[in-house]
Amino acid sequence: MDQTESQDHASLASRFLSETFPELQNRDFLDHLSDVNHQLLRKILSITPLIIWAVDREGIVTLSEGGGLTKLGYEPGEWVGKSIFKEFADDAELIDLFNRTLSGEKNHLVRTVGAQTLDVEYTPLYNDEQQVDGFLSVAVDISEKVASEEELRRSEERFSTIFQVNPIAMCITEIDTGIFIEVNENFLTALQCTREEILGKSAFDIGFWPSKETRREMIEKVKNEGTAKELYFDFIIPNGTRLCTMLSAVQIYFRGETFLLSCVKDVTRERAALDELEKLNEHLEARVASRTAELQQAHASLNEEYTKRNRLYRALQQTEARWRSLVTNAPDTILTVDIDGTILYLNHPIAGQKMEKVIGASIYQFMNPGDIEKAKAILQEVFQTGKPQEMETEGVSRAGYKYVYSCRVGAMVSGGITVAAMVIATNITHQKLAEQELVRRRAELAHLSRLSTMGELAAELSHELNQPLAAINNYTNGCIRRIRLGTTSLDNLIEPLEEMSRQAQRASETIKRLRRHVQKSEVEHKKLDINLVIENSIALLEHEIQRNFVSLHLELSPEPLHTIGDAIQLEQVLVNLLLNAIEAMSEFPPEQRKLVIESDRDAHQNLVICVTDSGIGLKKGEENSIFETFYTTKQKGLGVGLSISQTIIEAHGGKLYPRRNKQGTSFFITLPLVNGDNNGGG
Repeated sequence: MDQTESQDHASLASRFLSETFPELQNRDFLDHLSDVNHQLLRKILSITPLIIWAVDREGIVTLSEGGGLTKLGYEPGEWVGKSIFKEFADDAELIDLFNRTLSGEKNHLVRTVGAQTLDVEYTPLYNDEQQVDGFLSVAVDISEKVASEEELRRSEERFSTIFQVNPIAMCITEIDTGIFIEVNENFLTALQCTREEILGKSAFDIGFWPSKETRREMIEKVKNEGTAKELYFDFIIPNGTRLCTMLSAVQIYFRGETFLLSCVKDVTRERAALDELEKLNEHLEARVASRTAELQQAHASLNEEYTKRNRLYRALQQTEARWRSLVTNAPDTILTVDIDGTILYLNHPIAGQKMEKVIGASIYQFMNPGDIEKAKAILQEVFQTGKPQEMETEGVSRAGYKYVYSCRVGAMVSGGITVAAMVIATNITHQKLAEQELVRRRAELAHLSRLSTMGELAAELSHELNQPLAAINNYTNGCIRRIRLGTTSLDNLIEPLEEMSRQAQRASETIKRLRRHVQKSEVEHKKLDINLVIENSIALLEHEIQRNFVSLHLELSPEPLHTIGDAIQLEQVLVNLLLNAIEAMSEFPPEQRKLVIESDRDAHQNLVICVTDSGIGLKKGEENSIFETFYTTKQKGLGVGLSISQTIIEAHGGKLYPRRNKQGTSFFITLPLVNGDNNGGG
């Protein structure tokens, strides 16, 4: 309790007695308090919560009254006649206070007696000669007030801890002015600014609200309904970036005052993803209508997938918006545990268990056995360093459904010591499923692109197969004629039969390469020799290169260059770049059609592939637009080849970018190199 507040409390009681019964300041009055005319005063004192003592100059108690005595186990008048110097002989500090009071000094003391906290004021009493003739002690029981203030302090400390470690961006502001009182780290991260740039300023100073009218409407909603949910608006953060946000707010009592607690979620990426899906759907409906039945089926599948994702996004948005308070009704599971993993607090039941059975139990009994050792190590790290840690774990409900949780573990510090750890567990099952579905959809789109490419090359591929088949037919007819005429021997037939075998092998290899390139399969990441991938890609286009009289130059690294990836998808990127290069040179004379393919490593130990043509080149400013979906310079092109290629390379951890030359264009592919000490899982 504040010292000044305590003194005012005791002084008020003392002043009340002095003003109501001024005779109490007279020593003679106290000595004759037993007079029948003053029995009313005794009755009044007996029903008050006060404890009133009068002590003479020798330290003998002459008055012991007040209802507060019964709480200490004494009866009114029980202390009369006792010496305070004997009764409190072991308390040197209290004896010193008695002596100073008997010397004419007014004193004040807050002391604990048993389970009670007393606020006591000691006032000197004077005789007619104005000499100190004893003192009056007035004590007030302030135990409940002290306990309430301590509980309030602990509650605010718990609130501050949860506020700071919460993964949601949060801020506390004055309701009327919008001035920031407190923000958590995630709020600063979202706005990309420092605490000094925020605290003490209003929301309008930093452009947090689009208008005062918008905020006023939100405040009215909070005052009328107690909370405001799912408020969407755009604002520009201090660095100039525009964010699309979802805000929810509620009134809270904090530091003795009422403030506004706001939770802010950045949904810029979600909105951008939704816009991109809508744009993709519009273009697909316009362009895919004239394609094959298989592409039409793919479009219908993509349209259905868009609907599912939109429904999933809205369901997730509604779920995240249904929280009504910071802890008790939070959508995430929030626990506090000690260093041994014992659950000390839980915001709502888990795994269908009752709260009373979970509190006090070990958190490890509710976890996947395979994650327990990792969880123990993380908990030890939090208690030792105080740094937040994260991990993912799987769980199974009683109905047998699997769930994936993302857990954030932070330290709860009191007095510089980590007293517990807070665990915030978020269910990310749908997010994991969406990521897996996105990978599958990308693979399907890449497969459709390969089918489209092979469709464009169908005539050339059939010609390439006709050559060995025609050769086999000629050799076969020749052998038959010789046998029928009887003009040959078995030895003379060996050479044409061997040539027939070579031509059949040639046709077989062509068909294998074609089937391998167009077949639909799961994305498979493994260690690859990039030079071998380049050679396989060239083999697929060998006839196309010859038919267009292109001069091919290979400048491949003499040493193996390995990376981790899917061979079919990387071949698809190279085939697309080579076809684009061949078409770019089609308007030039055959002697000027030069195609160069290089492979090497760069200064940053990345694997680099360069495809350079001597064609018409890129127009100024086309370096970025060529990768946009449906952008094409071809009369019959879909405009998805380079877009898919860039997606494939980025999914492999690399980059695809062009460079304009004096004549022609160079396309560069960079991929992580897996050689020597580099770990790539090969």
